[in-house]
Amino acid sequence: MNTGINFYELKTQLADLGFNEPVVVDQLRTFILSNDLGLPDIELSKPAGDDLAFFTLYFGRDTDGRYELICTECAMDNLTTPGCQHLQYFRQDVPAEEAITLLQLYQCQPKMNRDVFIPLNRTETQQHIYLLKTNTIMNTQNLEFLKKSLLNLGFGEQVNEALEKNIDKKMLEFTLPAKHEFNQQKVDYTLHFKSGDNQEMYFFNKFDATLGKGKEKEQNQTFYINKGNGITAKEAFNLMEGRAVHKQLFNKEGEKYHAWLQLDNDNLAQNGSKEIKRFSENYGFDVEQVISGKGIKEMGTAEGQDNLLRSLKKGNAQQITVERHGEEKKYFISASPQFKTVDLYDHQMKKIKREELLQPEQKQTNNQKQDKQQKEELPAKKQSSKRKMPV
Repeated sequence: MNTGINFYELKTQLADLGFNEPVVVDQLRTFILSNDLGLPDIELSKPAGDDLAFFTLYFGRDTDGRYELICTECAMDNLTTPGCQHLQYFRQDVPAEEAITLLQLYQCQPKMNRDVFIPLNRTETQQHIYLLKTNTIMNTQNLEFLKKSLLNLGFGEQVNEALEKNIDKKMLEFTLPAKHEFNQQKVDYTLHFKSGDNQEMYFFNKFDATLGKGKEKEQNQTFYINKGNGITAKEAFNLMEGRAVHKQLFNKEGEKYHAWLQLDNDNLAQNGSKEIKRFSENYGFDVEQVISGKGIKEMGTAEGQDNLLRSLKKGNAQQITVERHGEEKKYFISASPQFKTVDLYDHQMKKIKREELLQPEQKQTNNQKQDKQQKEELPAKKQSSKRKMPV
């Protein structure tokens, strides 16, 4: 065996794989030129982003007694489990850079089923990298979609960190707690998440809401999410307060439609939640038509009207201003689709008769007509009183 040629060939092979550090060359020269009968290995570390990758290069001898690279071992510290490492063996054709890339991707897939002691060749390594990168992109997109859904549904970012941790753990299903306070009333939520087939995607399916009513019994209600859309945290509170919300829904064929929703106090579902009554557009309730012409100041401008109608459709009891007897008076109103009207409240949120919502515009018109008639009649009477009697 020509040790010089053996050293040069191995040195070139290792350099092509990215192992060209002086420590590798020195140890390689030492054991080849010493012609040690043992099976040596070389240990080294390489930078891997902000971390280090630890390599062990294993050598053997061929039938002619020449040293050859058998396989490499790559290990990186597990970032999620202190004291543990991700490990993988590779065949002699896998470059160090690709081995590091795969181990970095393993950090994102802590529960991947694999036998780390079966060496991967370069083709297998590249396939693993491609699949894991694709899966990582999908996981990232899935996580961002869930975060956006939570934001749109009014839960903000309060559960984002816990959400990410549970997804990283590959939990089949899990729940996360959330809290809100509306009108000085606390609402506790339990958000339900579940993985799809092969744990590739996670879904936010529903949430439970618990509304504390002081000394009164707590109210519990489950709300379901449909395609990332559904009842928001505030709308859930409004529904549990007895008001109605206007939502875009989907029928069994996946077609969109709009309807007013209200909890049914007389009928319960199997899970103990109240059934939800739906009043579609065909039911004939138009809240804008109901409150138009009632002398509501906010309906006097396009912006004010849009804000008022939007708030009512979200299920809020919205404050309005009505002019009565030359004075402005404040009320609160909320939509009542079942009876095709609105509910009226005073400043203490106590229900009052709907008749209180008068039509000052019409009364003013009637008063103006009466004043006009009196003014027209008055000169005529004065003129008749001064008219001379014929002789």
